[in-house]
Amino acid sequence: MRRSCSRIIGEWVAGLALVGAGAIVGAGSVRAELVYFARGGQVQLPASAEGTTVRLQTPDGPREFPRSDFRKVVPGHWPEGEWDARRRAALAGRVEARSAAAWWALENGLTPQAVAMVRAAHDADPAHPPTARMIAALGRLVEPCDDPDLEPLRRALGVATEVARGPHVVLLHQHTTAEASERIDVLERVVSTYYLMFAAQGVELPVPGRRMASAWLADQADYLAFLRATGSSAFLSTRGYYHPTLDVVVAYDARCAPDQKAAREALAARRRALQHLSEAIDHLPRRGRLRLNLPGEPARLCSRAEARDLLETWRRDLDRRQLLLEADRRAIDLGTAAHEMVHQLVRNSGLIRRHDDFPVWLHEGLATQFEVVRGGVWAGVGRVHDLRLPDWRAIAPPPPLIPLLRDLGFEHGYRRDLYAQAWALVYFLRKERPRQFQTFLDLLRNPAPEAGSDADRTSAAFRTAFGDDLPALEASWHRYMARLKTPLEGG
Repeated sequence: MRRSCSRIIGEWVAGLALVGAGAIVGAGSVRAELVYFARGGQVQLPASAEGTTVRLQTPDGPREFPRSDFRKVVPGHWPEGEWDARRRAALAGRVEARSAAAWWALENGLTPQAVAMVRAAHDADPAHPPTARMIAALGRLVEPCDDPDLEPLRRALGVATEVARGPHVVLLHQHTTAEASERIDVLERVVSTYYLMFAAQGVELPVPGRRMASAWLADQADYLAFLRATGSSAFLSTRGYYHPTLDVVVAYDARCAPDQKAAREALAARRRALQHLSEAIDHLPRRGRLRLNLPGEPARLCSRAEARDLLETWRRDLDRRQLLLEADRRAIDLGTAAHEMVHQLVRNSGLIRRHDDFPVWLHEGLATQFEVVRGGVWAGVGRVHDLRLPDWRAIAPPPPLIPLLRDLGFEHGYRRDLYAQAWALVYFLRKERPRQFQTFLDLLRNPAPEAGSDADRTSAAFRTAFGDDLPALEASWHRYMARLKTPLEGG
């Protein structure tokens, strides 16, 4: 929020096919990445199929299901799996090919790979301007950072926390070491991507000498208490908040939000019910029969063997639900962390002199470009947004451009429809009008001395950059958004 707020190149082996309604048949090995469950739900994860088993590689470890549990699997779409081929092709080419490959890696969340390719591009031609600027940014990023004074933040939080650190981020948290490390890794990737992205576009920004502070609380109640105590009650409906005075991002664990909490409690209750059924089956006489009753499933009278088979099916279905729920949780948690990190970076990097140099829609539109998480992994900057795109489509008819440019509605706090509009407009402008968009940013960052109010200055800069025919731009924006699909929709 403003001031708050595959893996695998598809490798189909002969004998395997997708037929009919998408059922998986045949034999051999397949690596795939868009996964559609037969009983509902879909997820973008590295997957390998061998024989009758499909193994999904999740951030929490591998999960195995029989092929019959899937409606279809589709190969490709996992950037890490595409990288080796792209890397080889780029290294065989000149600086332009290497620079393009570095940018692709940056946009797809492969930050270490992007950094390595930037260095390879610089080796090919040290005078190549975008690469030279990115190398300079990398030099600034390796300078050591100190911690800020954390005591004011500790007092404001009012709860006990552990401390974890990255090169540019210090995290006060109430989580496991592994979870804190995962969050820091995402934040550090966002930091590097932010600086490299702007450097490539000709905006060379200083890196702060102190780590940027974040807090990740386990309980929503503590987050709400922090907001109230710091005079930030307008943001009670948010999941994360960049506090400008304390210069800190504070967020809470999505697992304690009401919807996630209810879903997790329902899954835990179902797991207990399955355990009770398992115990009943174990005590069933060899030739006995047992009536199995499970909420949401038809009652069945089964032999011991039939009951065990059915119990195994229900356990796998529970695993499916757990996997989908955890993917949603990571998309929210890591997406929120990345979003708020961008707000913090805009201030700490000196991208603008005053917060009001950018309109609210631009602040939020930039931050939402970094939100996308797929398969529990941060997906980089500027991907089609799996959460914001459905919110955009729910706006009917498509929203007009002028009210958004004037920031109408943002004064009322967080609204999903407005944030979807901000994401959609910045996405469109970055993808379809990149040079004009950069001109727009430059005009806002370096306003003419005679510029009037912030609203007038934004309007004048927008028209200077994109022209006066705003109805035509609006129509082009709407047409472009109507064509967008997420990878799972395209599969």
